[in-house]
Amino acid sequence: MTAQGPNKLEPAELLARLDALRQAERRAASARMVSVAGHLIGTPLNVIAGRAALIRSNPAPEAVEENVRRIEEQVERLAMRIRRLIDYFGLAEPSGARRSVGDILDECAALYSPIAELAGVGLRVSAHGVEPLMVEASLPPLVLTTLLSLAVRSTLAGQHIELSATELGPKTVAFEVTLPNLQAPPANFERLEPPEHGLRYDAGALETFWICLGLARRGGGGLSIEKADAPVGVTVRYECAHG
Repeated sequence: MTAQGPNKLEPAELLARLDALRQAERRAASARMVSVAGHLIGTPLNVIAGRAALIRSNPAPEAVEENVRRIEEQVERLAMRIRRLIDYFGLAEPSGARRSVGDILDECAALYSPIAELAGVGLRVSAHGVEPLMVEASLPPLVLTTLLSLAVRSTLAGQHIELSATELGPKTVAFEVTLPNLQAPPANFERLEPPEHGLRYDAGALETFWICLGLARRGGGGLSIEKADAPVGVTVRYECAHG
């Protein structure tokens, strides 16, 4: 069916579909990278474990020296391969271009208000006199739309998401996104460690917070998550420099 056919999607439906594909792509990329990392370290670790077992079973000096040498080779190889992976697939540096806070908020609202409305969710956007402030152009929209994507997906119909921006001390803007139906992530979410045995937490939400934290730090800012006063709900604060 072509875009001109009778089943042509409305703009809000297209945005929602693109957002769903964006989520799926992010999960697929993360899953693939985890798989690659597991393959990357698996063989060297097996060799290291085997050589350590040989040292334990044969403590003769000449045998120990040879096994230690092989362990050192594997450690160096592993470190080199990880460095190459980080260098090649690492995030690009911020562009250096600037945009106003107001422009970024308007763009976020234009992209996610239709998606939220389609889901029966309200999106309220507010700024407290910081609209003219200039911030780095690429990272704030990426962080905020990633958070809004999670917010719309996790919020129940009839609830509201809040997106706001305020000045937080000299040269710092704080963007806040409320997610009214999401539990706070595990305390170690910045290391992307699965929840402890017996606990459950949405892997997509954990991944989203982890990615946004990395992006925020990449731009010299920070990201924190506070529990709401209600039984569920969190507020995510993303801080970045302005000026």
